[in-house]
This record gives sequence, C-alpha cells and structure tokens, in this order.
Amino acid sequence: MRIAYVVPSYPAFFQTYILNEMVELHRNGQELIIVPLYLLPSSLEQHTAQELCKVPVLPSRLFDLRVVCHALATLLAHPLRSLSTLASAHWAAGLKIYSHAGILAVTPKALATGWRLRRRNIDRMHAHFATHTAACAAIAARIYKIPFSFTAHAHDIYCTSRKTRNGTLLWKLRHAHQVFAVSRFAADLLRDKFPYASERIHIAYVGISTDIFRWANPLPRGDTLYLLCITQLYDKKGIDTLIDACAPLRDDGVRFVLHLFGDGPLHKRLTAQIETLRLTEHVIMRGAIHQREVHKQMALCHIFVMPCRRERTGNMDGIPTVFMEAMATGRPVISCPVSGIPELVRDGETGLLVPPDDPNAVATAIKRLAADDALRYRLGKQARTIVEIQHDQRRNARRLIDIMTGTSRAASVI
Repeated sequence: MRIAYVVPSYPAFFQTYILNEMVELHRNGQELIIVPLYLLPSSLEQHTAQELCKVPVLPSRLFDLRVVCHALATLLAHPLRSLSTLASAHWAAGLKIYSHAGILAVTPKALATGWRLRRRNIDRMHAHFATHTAACAAIAARIYKIPFSFTAHAHDIYCTSRKTRNGTLLWKLRHAHQVFAVSRFAADLLRDKFPYASERIHIAYVGISTDIFRWANPLPRGDTLYLLCITQLYDKKGIDTLIDACAPLRDDGVRFVLHLFGDGPLHKRLTAQIETLRLTEHVIMRGAIHQREVHKQMALCHIFVMPCRRERTGNMDGIPTVFMEAMATGRPVISCPVSGIPELVRDGETGLLVPPDDPNAVATAIKRLAADDALRYRLGKQARTIVEIQHDQRRNARRLIDIMTGTSRAASVI
C-alpha cells in the first residue's frame, strides 16, 4: 500500500507518536511519501527518523513560487473538480471566518500536493490532526480521486472557541473514507456528533516503543520521594495545580523533589509561581529532553504526576503519550479523569485519578503512593501490562493497516 502521509512538519516532530507510527508502517512494508504542511525549525533529533531517511519527502514550504506553479497546474488540469471541491469546503465553513482563512491558507499547498503526487500511484492520503493537515489532504484527494482518511487527536476536535474550533470537521468527515480517533472518548464524541458516519470512525490508540521504554525495577523509596513531570508547558497540562500541590507536601514534612522538564508559553509564569511559594529547593525546572533521556528520567522517579484539565476553550489532552512512556517503565501515574485519560490511567488499577484543579487532592494522592511501596509496585506492574496490550506501536500499526486495507483482523478492538 502506498500512503501519502500529511503531517504538520518533518523532521521537526513535536508529536513523536506520528513518527513512531510511520516507522512501524514502513517496517511492515508500506510505501510512504511524507507530505509536511509547514516548515518549522528542527526540534530534538529522533533516532528513529533514521529509518525513514530513504522515504520520499515532498517540499515542506506552505507557500512559494513552486507551490503557486504546481497549484495553477492542478487548476488548469482539473478546473471544475478543483473549484467544486473548494466551493464545498467554503460552503461548509459557513459564517466561520477563521475556518475560511484556514482553507485559504492550505489551498495552494493542497493543489500543489495533488499535482506532485499525480503520477505516484497513491493508494491513500492520510493526515494526522483534523484541522489544516486534514483539509490539505481532503482537497488534494478529492480532486485527484484518492481515498482519504485522517486521525483526530484532541484540540482539533475539542476546541470550541471562535478562533480555534474546527469549522469544517463535518465536511472532512463526509468525504473521508475512514476516520481514526486516538481514544474511545474521542471516537464516541465524533459518533454522537455525526451518527451517519459512525461506521467509518475507528479507535486507533497512539503507540510507543516498548523496547525503548522498558520495564525498570522500582526505585527504592529512600529518604527522598522523586516526582517527575515531562510536558509542554500549556494550561491544559495543569502544571500550576501540580506546583500548588507541592506546598502542602512540604508543609507536611514530606521530603521530595519534583523534576519538571519541558518548555512552553507558561514557563515564566510557572517559574514565578515556584518562587512565590518558596519551592525552589523542591521543584526543579528544566528544558525539553530527547526521547532516550525521557526513559532515563522515568527510571529515576517514583511517581509521574500531571493533573490535566479542560481549558475554557474546550481544549484538553487526548491520552498523553508521556503517560504511556511512564507506565511502560513501570511508574504509576497521577492525573485527572479528563478526555481519554481514564482509558489508560485506571483509578486504583494502573494509577490514581483526582479531580482537576484540586491541589490538595493531588497532594493526598502523592502521599498515598509515597507511603505504600506495595501499592506503587502493583500499579506500576499493571500499568506496564496495559501499555503492552493497548499502546504497543507494532501492534497498533498492524491494526491500522488492517483497517485501511479492510482485512479480517480490522474488526478486532485493542
């Protein structure tokens, strides 16, 4: 099967799970052509990207002279199909001005992509995220009559604000051959909104490498409790709640250190919060780290904590990949019952769940695990098992191929 993969950027991946998925599809004999939507600065190098070094990659600029020339070539070759496709997309956007702007932004790239792929015998165009990448893939696929699918994640279907909501989601669903959602929660949401498309909506859990994230024996409790959080510093991650929870831990005499890795727009605010609460000896903020270093840090902690929340815009996480990585290492996770998180972090079984925006509840959960070595071990052991069953990238990639190709195993549920 030859698949054109429309992704936000390449090789600058902020979402390692997309890279993991492409690597596994490539290992399974699928021919890939990578279509990056944007040109972004390179992020941390991913060692697995070396496996894709021979995979064709289309030019990543959203707009330049070559894009304009190839877009015009598509318009000249398929004028009626191009205009009807674009007209239907704008009609679907209705009065949503930001949705119209999004369509206009990707239209030249979509038309150019179709032209560049026209002689490559593409069997499927697949996009990650239901926003601009899916719009680009849908436009090109409809004009050139290629089956199209996309994977919906989180902000691309949850956001409700005027600027960020996905105003053409219905249009993309209508034209998609298949739709994948990264959690049962997300799949059910789409099925409830668009019941006529329910048979084409599938659950496709994100996968990680259980070889890289191996089981690590529990860290001895010792005198100090080591807490860990690795994330981008956005409001939906609930890091301010986590930092607030550290104050009662200190006041109750718990000896602990929280290592917080990541960058993002809230860095200055969170740094100020740590200083205001006089937690500089307990909370250590560091920058983003490589995937190999992530596993090392997981093995050096007792508990992974990230109390996710739903933002006022509706934005929230799907199932954070970092939870899978922590749990594969055998570390219990403390989080909140938001979105698809309870499908992985099952309260009292593979981790602990507390109400969002409740620092005292977070602190209580941490103290509970700190005081019970057997509970930490049991949760960590069961956490590893659920990741192996539900989030192994090899297993999930095979299932994705089965669904795309319509083979018998596609009916199985992870």
